[in-house]
Amino acid sequence: MLAESFSKSKIISGIGLIVIGILGRFFLINYVGIPNFEIITALTLVSAVFLGRAWALVVPLSIIAITDAFIGNNSVMIFTWSAFAIIGIFGMLFKKYESRIVIARSRQQAATKQSLFSHITRKIASFPLVARNDSRIVIGLTGVGIISSLFFFLYTNFGWWVMSNMYPRTLDGLIQCYIMGLPFFKNNLIGNLIFVPMASGVVVLINDLRCRKFYGNLSYFK
Repeated sequence: MLAESFSKSKIISGIGLIVIGILGRFFLINYVGIPNFEIITALTLVSAVFLGRAWALVVPLSIIAITDAFIGNNSVMIFTWSAFAIIGIFGMLFKKYESRIVIARSRQQAATKQSLFSHITRKIASFPLVARNDSRIVIGLTGVGIISSLFFFLYTNFGWWVMSNMYPRTLDGLIQCYIMGLPFFKNNLIGNLIFVPMASGVVVLINDLRCRKFYGNLSYFK
């Protein structure tokens, strides 16, 4: 499993996503300047679904570690870093759920066309997220992106309340912290609604072309 996660193609893809994330974070911070408007969530989810569980951690943490070395961070970094690691887990859970559905449908199709398509079905079972599921994956990952925004808001603002001295450590202070964080939540949500479908759509298109190259036209299974 680990060797498969670090195959040559996945290493190249993972490094590519890290480079995109580094450049994207620098660009958004220096030239867009909207707080919490970020690309890391999108790349984390794409890594989890298309590269595997190890990359769900390697990609976001590498992006944050390298960029933080230049941008800097604060006492809440433990919550920020761990938030993206947990978002990676969200992506892995989505992949696991989606894979079970696709494999079940493949087996159902194989039962009706076993003699003609059994060899294709075996291939699909080993590579479950294929072209015939394009829109479902993009929409599903966008939904996970929305959940990730809500989680990031609740988790990191709790971190601000615990780690900083900006708010009194009372229930009223925690509520005030969340109220003050709402504009940041809005920015993060807008970013995920833009970048998650964009990133997943591009990767799904590449994955689609790759599947058709190796397995031919899979329109029968749609």
